[in-house]
Amino acid sequence: MTGDTAIPSPAMPAAPPLLSLLVCTKGRSAQLERLFDSLTRQTRRDFEVVLVDQNEPGTLDPLVARYRDDLAIDHVRSAPGLSRARNVGLARCRGELIAFPDDDCWYPDTLVAEVAGLFAAHPQADAVTGRTLDAAGRESLGAFLPADRAVDRRNVWSAGNSNGLFVRREAARAVGGFDETLGVGAATPFRSGEETDFLLRLLGQGRGVVFRHRLIVHHDQVASAGRHARAADYARGFGRVLRLHRYGLPYLAFRLARFTASGGRALLRRDAGTAYDKALWAIGTVAGYCAGRPRAGMAPGE
Repeated sequence: MTGDTAIPSPAMPAAPPLLSLLVCTKGRSAQLERLFDSLTRQTRRDFEVVLVDQNEPGTLDPLVARYRDDLAIDHVRSAPGLSRARNVGLARCRGELIAFPDDDCWYPDTLVAEVAGLFAAHPQADAVTGRTLDAAGRESLGAFLPADRAVDRRNVWSAGNSNGLFVRREAARAVGGFDETLGVGAATPFRSGEETDFLLRLLGQGRGVVFRHRLIVHHDQVASAGRHARAADYARGFGRVLRLHRYGLPYLAFRLARFTASGGRALLRRDAGTAYDKALWAIGTVAGYCAGRPRAGMAPGE
């Protein structure tokens, strides 16, 4: 794959939809089919799917063809990198609102209607975030705020992930999309943090972001295979975002102390795997924090 190209497809509806679902995909067919199935069951249907494909050419053509009659799909190709793929998709999104579902998540039947209602009820909000739960109703992909909150620099780390992020198109484009040096597939060691960086840049522009505890997207638990490599990659991204947004050394020390305390508790439980993960998080966070300068124009951190 050498660049970013559109794939010929049936004409999209003339009227822009309310919501664009920007789905970046690589290496997953069954999971993508599960997502598409959930979209066909939505109680509100004024949305499009912008599918940014990083597979070998032709891989997804049969799957996409099966859903053409049920979903408005704009199928485009992109070179590697999740943040790059999202930026390719952002340029094609026509909806007033944009969502970023992973190819292995799925939506409750009423989610699109709920998102529309939340933005109508909060006209001052440029972005709304929610939680991810697995099929059994357990939180997945992190821990979340316990109640509805306005998102700020202190609580953004528990305000959701990209699956539960919904943003006004104007705000997404004004903030410059996603930092292509961050995220899975980036040509850097910083393989996470792109969605938090995106939210922090929205906040830095004075835009309103709200977290809603009852706004749910489904996503399986992260597989245990490769957990240590994933911890190291994610930690470097986390540290890099701290530095880019000028979170000071006291805040860095606070986060390192939390990793150390969690690792110590794991050792007392004789859970060597978790203790090792926490050590990797501490080491990787420092490495990411020390890699380069903070981003110009950002407010000083805590």
